[in-house]
Amino acid sequence: MTGPVYDTVAAFAGRLAALGVTDAVVSPGSRSTPLTLCFDAQTGIRTWIQLDERSAGFFALGLGRASGRPAVLVCTSGTAAANYLPAVVEASHSGIPMIVCTADRPPELRGWGSPQTIDQVDLYGTAVRWSIDLPVPDEAGPGAAIGWAETAIRSASGRDPGPVHLNWPLREPLEPASTVPVPREAAAAVDAGRMASDEDPDASKELSDLAEIAAEYERGVVVVGPWPGGGLNRELQWAAQAKRFASWAGWPLIGEPISHIRGGSRAASSAAGPGCVVATADHLLAGETLAEALRPDVAVLAGRTATTKPVRLWLERTRPRQVVLIDPEDRWERAVCRLTGHVPATVETLSSIVASAAPPGRDAPGGWLDTWSRLDAAAREAVGAAVDDGPLLSARTARVLTGALPDGAVLVATNSMPVRDLDAFVFDTGSIVCSANRGAAGIDGTASTALGIAAADPSRTVTLYTGDLALLHDLSGLVAAARLGLHLVAVCVDNDGGEIFSLLPVADRIPAQDFEHLFRTPHGVDLCGLDGFAGIRARGVTTAARLEKAVRAAAQSRHPGVDLLVVDIDRDGDVAQRRALTVAAQHAAHRALAAERGADGP
Repeated sequence: MTGPVYDTVAAFAGRLAALGVTDAVVSPGSRSTPLTLCFDAQTGIRTWIQLDERSAGFFALGLGRASGRPAVLVCTSGTAAANYLPAVVEASHSGIPMIVCTADRPPELRGWGSPQTIDQVDLYGTAVRWSIDLPVPDEAGPGAAIGWAETAIRSASGRDPGPVHLNWPLREPLEPASTVPVPREAAAAVDAGRMASDEDPDASKELSDLAEIAAEYERGVVVVGPWPGGGLNRELQWAAQAKRFASWAGWPLIGEPISHIRGGSRAASSAAGPGCVVATADHLLAGETLAEALRPDVAVLAGRTATTKPVRLWLERTRPRQVVLIDPEDRWERAVCRLTGHVPATVETLSSIVASAAPPGRDAPGGWLDTWSRLDAAAREAVGAAVDDGPLLSARTARVLTGALPDGAVLVATNSMPVRDLDAFVFDTGSIVCSANRGAAGIDGTASTALGIAAADPSRTVTLYTGDLALLHDLSGLVAAARLGLHLVAVCVDNDGGEIFSLLPVADRIPAQDFEHLFRTPHGVDLCGLDGFAGIRARGVTTAARLEKAVRAAAQSRHPGVDLLVVDIDRDGDVAQRRALTVAAQHAAHRALAAERGADGP
């Protein structure tokens, strides 16, 4: 492929490959022909074809979430580019690197009613880290293209990673003058994130202040939310550092499964030090009495905003004396509390405190840490017993699913309820790696994100844990699996609508028929009817034993396509059980607290 346009575009693709980019996600189109052909011809870059740009965007998001490297998106002009917006927004809020390349009409064809032409300049607004409307490639040359590639990598993979947007104005003819590929010598590939990352600022003063706070205050907590982008392996490293710090400080660690805090057994966690991982905060902190009894003096916040609403409300209500934000991206984002401290460095730097100072030593019976551990243990036992003896509703589905997956599997949970079910009912994830799109926290695109994670490492078992509305929202993502040669396990909790609204005050404030029509929105679709469609193998599951067996069998399969297991859930029974489980957890915790204080329980 030769000619001035192809020389320039090939130089861009070649430089990205040299800088560590390994994947391009392409949606078919005419105006994007030079981009499509040059990326497909580039050695070292895999080309994934996605028919739907919205699904393509989330597929690229999954690749970036799993690997920590930006994937390239390529599409034609017009509404195709607009369909990337949801994934671009999620990537921005989650800190996932991404390089968006949209083809466009050249300047002389804009604003004159040319078909398939919209205003694509700054199309994604503030959601991107860098945006440029490029000159026409045949007027710029390969040297300029190399600079564009380097800027794109630095902007997408820097200290605050996220999406970047390059708008490519391309003139006809779009086809190559020759079918001979332009040879591109790629320099030795380097890790894109490592190349682009800025050095962390000197945070020694802030770390010293945090060490002094930890020494002074016993009643502290470490609250961990979803980690920013960097790849799943990087996220696990951050979680390990947060565990070590909490253990050193003698403070309880509150974290949901997607923060990777609950991995490993309780025995292993205890052996690591005097810390404890609190898995029932969603239940414990929902009531005022326990929330007040567990009022902290210090809260150290790491990762993004926690999914658990009771934790956020608790911190707002109790207003700890010291609130320190660990903020590697230096965003100053906090959804709760006023900040009294800010550490603009990675969570890994917390290890310098652990290494340089003696632990405060707070593992005495009856102390702050011991109280948290006792209450959490009581709540775990009460919830676990009630769920495991109960019907196959959302809580039991979550527990059976995570228990049946093989070691090292990745479980991708959708919003709104599945990610909350993991938090509320799964107390130990073992070696399972849990993930979710909690940046903008929409229900769209999660199936495509899961497929992108599977594409990043096809040797891993990747499972989608989804609600019915989220599944229907991204059917185009599911049907891409077989065509791309990827395997996905999908477990769908089907309550015929949006159950989360049944847990909100609006459910009791308007007439029932209006609530059903406007909020719960039952769809009436038989999801098992997808069986045989585009590589989807769907079946209903009615008991916990059958679900466990089906998950194990599906996880062992490597046949391209989707093994979809549908669990029909009684919505009203599910809502009632959720509330009853929180009550049971609080009663158990009250009894444990009363026993600790030498008083009678309720």
